[in-house]
Amino acid sequence: APTDSEGYLSMFCYPAAFLEHVKQQGFRGWRGPVFAEYICLDFDNAADPAAAIANAQKLLRWLEYKAAADVSKVIACFSGGKGAHLYLPISGIMAEPAALFPKICKAFALLLARGAHLECLDAGIYDAARIFRLPNTRHAKTGLLKLPFSGADFVNLDPAAFPELARREPRDALPHMDGAPWCDWTLQDYWNRAAAYIAKQANAAPAASQKSDLNRATLEFIQGGALNGERHNALFRAAANLGEFGADERLARALLMEPARD
Repeated sequence: APTDSEGYLSMFCYPAAFLEHVKQQGFRGWRGPVFAEYICLDFDNAADPAAAIANAQKLLRWLEYKAAADVSKVIACFSGGKGAHLYLPISGIMAEPAALFPKICKAFALLLARGAHLECLDAGIYDAARIFRLPNTRHAKTGLLKLPFSGADFVNLDPAAFPELARREPRDALPHMDGAPWCDWTLQDYWNRAAAYIAKQANAAPAASQKSDLNRATLEFIQGGALNGERHNALFRAAANLGEFGADERLARALLMEPARD
């Protein structure tokens, strides 16, 4: 529903046991299944949002050409800020809930970006506890709506026109999904490659009990923080690395809060 304030929803969905886990341990350490009805892609370019929007349009055209996609089934949004968000229906591929599902989504998005020669994809959004701003809610800094379109409409609009459109009224443009496939098997191949890569990576990673040292990036973050634009991802990676060594939330907060503010 339209609103003049911000609104967010998790990018992923979880079983009922996840709520109990969060109550007892917080978001960290969840090893159960994760899933999503849509695979989200975020295109950002703070210096030139129109370039990021054009990148999203480029991917939609590539999906039409490469995967015989009905892009009217894709939800495409001007983000209200630095670019665009695409929601690809999961019904386009055969995927199942899994602990590694968010990482597979990230690898899948990166493979699509490489295949379509995209430059503005933000690959830092795929942690399991990620929230995504809802369509027809306003960006806190710009006051502009996250304006939704069907992919078929979005792809034909001038990228420079979106900010003015987002100053107007919310629009009801979310497509009805019936769960039917909206593309051919090309995207399944991309998903399978992403899943195989993540599985191989997981099997090669040492168990926490086998690790003897924190990652160099974690130590550097604790000692010197991170640059603007990199802080969020660096903080998340450092917290996850500390979690591998059994650090609880209080210890992680004590070690990371100060460099996170720098």
